[in-house]
Amino acid sequence: MGAKELAAKAKIIAKEHYYIAILLLLSLFFFHSILSTEKILTNVHYVNDVTFYSHNVKKALSEGTLPLWTPYYYSGRPLFAQPEYYFIDFNLLVILLTGNIYLAMNFSVIIHLFLAGLGMCLLVNYLSQDKKAAFISALVFMFNGFLHVFILRGNIMIMEGYSLIPFMLLFTIKALRQKNFVLNSIIAGLFVALTIFVGGVIFLPYIALMIAAYSIIYLIDKNFTSKLIKLAIVGIIILAVGVGVSAIKLLPGIEFIKLSNRGLGVPYQEYLGEPVKINDFAYSFITNLYGSGSISAAVGIFGFLLMLWGLYRYRSRPVLFSGILILMSLLLSTESFLSKFLFNVPVFNQTRHIERAVVLFAFGASILAGFGFLSLQSFMERFRKISKKTVFIAVIILLLFELVLVQKVPQSAKAIGPEDIGILKHMGKDSSLFRTINLGLSTLIGATGYNYYAQYGISEIKGGSGIWFNDYLAYLSVAQNAPAKFWGVLNNKYAVIDKKTEIENLKLIGRFEPCKECTVWEAFGPYLYENELFLPRYYAVPNGILVVGNNELVQQLTYGLMLQNWNPNSTVLIQGTKINDYGIDFLKKFKMILLVRDSVDDNSIPKLREYVSQGGIIIPDILSGQLSVSANDMESFFNQTTGNYTGINAAYYSNNKVILDLKGEKGWLVASERFAHFPGWKANLNNNKVEMLKADNIITAVYLDGQSGELVFEYGPKPYRTGKIISSISALILITYFGYLAYSRFLKGGKNQA
Repeated sequence: MGAKELAAKAKIIAKEHYYIAILLLLSLFFFHSILSTEKILTNVHYVNDVTFYSHNVKKALSEGTLPLWTPYYYSGRPLFAQPEYYFIDFNLLVILLTGNIYLAMNFSVIIHLFLAGLGMCLLVNYLSQDKKAAFISALVFMFNGFLHVFILRGNIMIMEGYSLIPFMLLFTIKALRQKNFVLNSIIAGLFVALTIFVGGVIFLPYIALMIAAYSIIYLIDKNFTSKLIKLAIVGIIILAVGVGVSAIKLLPGIEFIKLSNRGLGVPYQEYLGEPVKINDFAYSFITNLYGSGSISAAVGIFGFLLMLWGLYRYRSRPVLFSGILILMSLLLSTESFLSKFLFNVPVFNQTRHIERAVVLFAFGASILAGFGFLSLQSFMERFRKISKKTVFIAVIILLLFELVLVQKVPQSAKAIGPEDIGILKHMGKDSSLFRTINLGLSTLIGATGYNYYAQYGISEIKGGSGIWFNDYLAYLSVAQNAPAKFWGVLNNKYAVIDKKTEIENLKLIGRFEPCKECTVWEAFGPYLYENELFLPRYYAVPNGILVVGNNELVQQLTYGLMLQNWNPNSTVLIQGTKINDYGIDFLKKFKMILLVRDSVDDNSIPKLREYVSQGGIIIPDILSGQLSVSANDMESFFNQTTGNYTGINAAYYSNNKVILDLKGEKGWLVASERFAHFPGWKANLNNNKVEMLKADNIITAVYLDGQSGELVFEYGPKPYRTGKIISSISALILITYFGYLAYSRFLKGGKNQA
């Protein structure tokens, strides 16, 4: 092919697909302030959460693994399993290629804005067979109020999932419309998997509603039975591919949710969130330039008019489908019968803020805007002096003026490094393993700044995720009664506060340079305190007390003891179940056993007698008929737990693995880690499995009998291992299928040429 032919072909491609280049240029223009490796959006979730996770990814990759666990917030918890965090996406790709997390974050957000427009453009072009209408729909989908109000001002990580919705629906519709449905079904399933991989799980309930709505429209036909069969086959393929490929991320996420505060569903008010009120209708659905509200998917005044004009084509299936989406959005985002009904449906009952269903409006209104443009174009044909090109350009100008030009431009600022924070630099000089707590935000779980601290290897007691674990939240709540003592159990050495405090046992170190204008201002303090009741991350104590019985009562009693005369420097409190669940050799490891309701029965008495005969103490002494003990009795018992801890250093410390070098310590190893509270953590001493026990209601303990060698804690949750196998098999099957498809087409093409 000569140069002239190439130029001619390039010209044709440019003419046919110019709109793609325009969408990319618009994305670059909109986010031009972050076209740099040194700039970052001022969105707090972007600065804090995305940076935090990206750093954990970078660190884990350098260790040849994934960030299955993070020690850097909430005193340690699963990270990879958290649904809103990405796995396979542009962030990961750019981090692998460059190692620059800010470049990865900025590139990702720009490219996904472009993909949102491209996906909607391809979808509407397929539905309408009109590129201009498709371009109009793309503009509305890219720059509606959902982007400006919810994504840019809120959790910007969901931009990635938002951008994939049109692609998913496009290939689902293609699968249902075309005879060769297998390939399109597989591609739709791959986009489902990608949505899970990029942290777009928040959209899955709404995507399910979209597909359900389109299925209803699709089935309204004379060939109902054949269409129902095809719909079922397509649905099975999409589900199988989506779940199979994403299993490595999906299965850990399901376990994570079950263990978290979402496990039993969320309260109705949390599910409901902040419903759209009648007074906020204009702000939520027409224009977000005026008024106020909790959320918006406003498509602009002119976009709203185009949407209404699109409804005139109500006999068109895409228009009818879009109208249903808008209706569902209105019903769900307000406290209607539909939102109340779905609260009783699995998955939805674990969803917070159902008013986010306005995303259905953003999607449906964007499609309708394109069809509305077609209606406008048909109407303007009456005025022959006005060209179609003029109408098209005028519509674009009107949309961009309101949706882009007069909107608040995404703000950016210089990316702050941990070395720029004076209070952090001071803590960074401390080579010991410790945690800090940031009290800049007064809520128990609210915190920011751990994105910077993590880069210095410093862990935080609090965190910022909307998903938490009830036992940990309960601990932080009780800790308010004796902060320094309880925080000390969590290996807290420093407290970062925005104002002076009089908390007992916190000693002021000094005041550092604040930065109130910074997005994450809490990270700068400016006041730094040292916890005088600090305990090492790992240490051995001589005394163990076993508390057994009803789980709730065990927790209550343990907290009561911790608030009284219990000394964590010498004694660890172990949470147990029933006496009959343990052998006498295990019970002999404890200096005392505290009995609460449901801890013993008639079969327990011989075991308790043997325990007491060997010097053990049971409280209350039921063998002597005692049924309760006084506070004074408890104080005298605690006075018998003497001694002090011995610190143990970590020979190796990473996200998913910790190695302690033991030198014959005897007693109870107390690990200020959440290991025992999460399935997936295992402990081995010289390659022999050892039992981890829940200690002090929140951390971990292991009994040491004077052994020397390596005690290894390692995290490898079963859902991740199972998911990896399923995803690998699914990927292999798909690669084989695509290979066969390519080979058969190549072979067929070769025969045709012959």
